Amino acid sequence: MKKTIKLALAFLLLFLGLGYFGVHKARSGPDLQSETLTLEGLREPVEVLYDSLGVPHIFAASIRDLFLAQGYVHARDRLWQMEMFRRVLQGRLSEIFGEATVETDRFLRTIGLETAARAGRAFTNTPIFQQMSAYAAGVNAAIDGWEGLLPPEFHLLRFKPEPWDPVLTQGIEKLMAWDLSDYQTGLNLAAARELLGDEALAPLMPRYPEWGVTIVEGWPGEAEGTEAPAHASVEGVAAGGSPLPPPVSLDAATLASLSDDIAQVLELGSVVRASNSWVIGGKRSASGKPLLANDMHLGMNAPNIWYLMGLHAPGYDVVGMTIPGAPGVVAGHSRAVAWGFTNAMVDDSDFFIERVNPENPSQYLAARGFGEFKTREEIIHVRGQDPVILEVRSTYHGPIVTPVEDRAGEELLAFQWVAQTPAGTFQAMLDMGRARNVEEFIRAMRQFDNPHQNVIFADTAGAWGYWMGGQVPDRRSGHPPHLPVPGWTGEHDWTGWIPFEEKPHLLAPERGYIATANNAQGRDEAARLVSDGGWFGPYRAQRISELIEARDLHDAASLLDIQMNTGSAFVDRYLHRAVAAFRDAGLHNLSERLEGWDRLADLESTEATLFHTWWTFLYRSFREHYYGGEGGYFPGRVLEEALDGTLEGGIQLPAGAPAEAARAAAEYAEMPWGEAHQLTLDHPLAQAPVLGSLLKFGRSGIPRVGGPFSVNVAGLVGANPPFRVIWGPSQRHVVDMADPDGSGGFIIPGGQSGYPANAHSFDQLELWQEGRLWLLPLERSKVEARTVATLRLDPPGAG
Repeated sequence: MKKTIKLALAFLLLFLGLGYFGVHKARSGPDLQSETLTLEGLREPVEVLYDSLGVPHIFAASIRDLFLAQGYVHARDRLWQMEMFRRVLQGRLSEIFGEATVETDRFLRTIGLETAARAGRAFTNTPIFQQMSAYAAGVNAAIDGWEGLLPPEFHLLRFKPEPWDPVLTQGIEKLMAWDLSDYQTGLNLAAARELLGDEALAPLMPRYPEWGVTIVEGWPGEAEGTEAPAHASVEGVAAGGSPLPPPVSLDAATLASLSDDIAQVLELGSVVRASNSWVIGGKRSASGKPLLANDMHLGMNAPNIWYLMGLHAPGYDVVGMTIPGAPGVVAGHSRAVAWGFTNAMVDDSDFFIERVNPENPSQYLAARGFGEFKTREEIIHVRGQDPVILEVRSTYHGPIVTPVEDRAGEELLAFQWVAQTPAGTFQAMLDMGRARNVEEFIRAMRQFDNPHQNVIFADTAGAWGYWMGGQVPDRRSGHPPHLPVPGWTGEHDWTGWIPFEEKPHLLAPERGYIATANNAQGRDEAARLVSDGGWFGPYRAQRISELIEARDLHDAASLLDIQMNTGSAFVDRYLHRAVAAFRDAGLHNLSERLEGWDRLADLESTEATLFHTWWTFLYRSFREHYYGGEGGYFPGRVLEEALDGTLEGGIQLPAGAPAEAARAAAEYAEMPWGEAHQLTLDHPLAQAPVLGSLLKFGRSGIPRVGGPFSVNVAGLVGANPPFRVIWGPSQRHVVDMADPDGSGGFIIPGGQSGYPANAHSFDQLELWQEGRLWLLPLERSKVEARTVATLRLDPPGAG
């Protein structure tokens, strides 16, 4: 087992911990107070108005000055977070963390996130690159002027931040895309194939239940009565679908090691790719105008990935979620348009099996003969040790991600990914915020290259809808999603991109709403081409739809109620199985308690503990039975199909397994869900012995409602209670387009500041837990009425 990054940091900090007393005063960071400062690079004065939660509204005379000030404000509060973004992007963790992160750096340098970002320097003469340069200037002004109050992490690790480069901002888009892509599944499926064979692999292949709700049934290109296409699998072959590609010659251990390398990177970011969003048209709205709600499900970290902000300048007047390291608002609303995101679950990458020339290991086999590997050298500097020299080889598909030494005549894996190409995402985001109506918003979306997202939108004129954004490879070969494919035939090469007009979309459908929750976009061939089949189950989307349809008219308050709902269509579907399992186990009292449960995963519910513990134990038991040991890749859908009686293949759930899981779960029958299910806001340094608790970088042991299938989702990990909740709603946003200025509410689980002892590090957490939103007005007079401190930034020589 590889030493995890977080554990490595813990031991490193224990060694460096003698500096604790020197950094104690840096824990709080800058005080929030009214002051006037000079900011290099500004052309006109800028005012930053802070409210009582430390949320800034920046008022500037130009977009350039606006983004320069945004960079400065981001760095004041979140410089350490931005530094981690930088080091993951560049594969430079080992310079500060030492030997323990060398393998992670090897992988990051190999896939080439920074290389891809620098390829985007073709944009250097474009307006958006100039805005990125202004943003970087603001960050650097903060770095130059705040050395004495650098975040405590810099003091503990004893290094100083380098200047921020506009390419790093371009790289933030690559990090977002990496965080929201799914590349582990292909490796895990290939490893499962090696262990189990094709017949047992078939049930593990991605697919979507026929009964599941989809996002855009009836969108252009989907014929009436069209049945779901046969997904490539063993069953698909029998039904005339595309056959499985030949297996990879690498053993399961090698594939698992590569998957583990990816997991090490994911440990630094999000751990899940989920979210909820819905938009309701005027006929279902009490105000007569569209309503929009969005909560994006990401890792629960400290600090939060999002930074709330209002950005106000001529031509750009937007409030919402920003990402430290990048200019503009990612998701939110303006005076005219609102928008939100969920992950579209697109198959945006492929692993290609490449054959090395047995006569010349510097060559690989391609469709037209042997080609030369491209090579580049990477030098990984390691704290306290000699540098590590890495040679990265690439085919025309992409970099080789498996070991290349002495592999003449053997097979390697090359990785192709949409984000390795230049992208226009930040230009799209800028234009989306400047759009005056839905028509202009959709036009701006055409530039949105990655990450792939389901985008909902609405405007004050009453228009609303959905369009899937992001580059999608055109694979006319119809090869199975996820599994590695031969690279030497040319048959599986990408032939281009799916045109924007052919991506799933829907404008103001008759049903009066659109809900997206990482479920399938549709069931026809076009929908299959844009989705990898790795959707989440339809349960959240189904529950949202049920709650929308349960009342005639909605308002902002009812949308927030839906966001906070702890019921679950999953529980509705499988509770009777749990009731039967406890009854078969002879635990009639517990069976009756479950039967009378209101099905809400609230803090005091012991039945929520019983059900979810039973499901966790049953899943683990079936996975071990399926693999004949500790197990491997095993989507929960396989257990669902086993209980539904629709699982195909020779390995079935043992008849006594549900009752056995019930007997094991009975131990926790009196444990309230809030005790069995607790939120952790994680920080890389929170696990450091002694220092982690002294400096209080993160938070843990927070009772949490909801469950893994609720609208108010709470992703849990752990073998048994108390479970740790490590992912969930990273933000909430609700707005009524009848009054964006007075109804637009946001919240994040944590706070604005990245300094662990700052008053605004965790002051939004209680509001988030209670289901309350924080108003971010657009009108300056309303912003001023909520202001508690003003930061005036003057250009040099002013006054």
